Amino acid sequence: MKISTALLTSAMALAISMGVTSTTVLAGSHSGGGAGMASEVKGKITKIMREGRSVEIGGKVYFTSGSRTNICIKGKCDQDRGALKVGMSCKGMTSSKKKGMEFKKVECE
Repeated sequence: MKISTALLTSAMALAISMGVTSTTVLAGSHSGGGAGMASEVKGKITKIMREGRSVEIGGKVYFTSGSRTNICIKGKCDQDRGALKVGMSCKGMTSSKKKGMEFKKVECE
């Protein structure tokens, strides 16, 4: 078993034992420059800051980029981040940019 696989397995077991269910960590390749980690985020938007440049979901702040983030609202993709509203139920994948706190894709309803 590779060391990275063993560490990921241990981290997931620890997260499960602590009751973490809303964030799933996926292992990525370590070729290239990024951290290689991504996570899935689910929840309702509780706060919008700076005209949608950052949103708060589940007590954590996530960033949306105008060029790197694909925003889908009610099945319609390539939306402007200004269309995000408080109370929307969202599901998204973060990238390794800004320490894993920037959305790569986010789908809201």
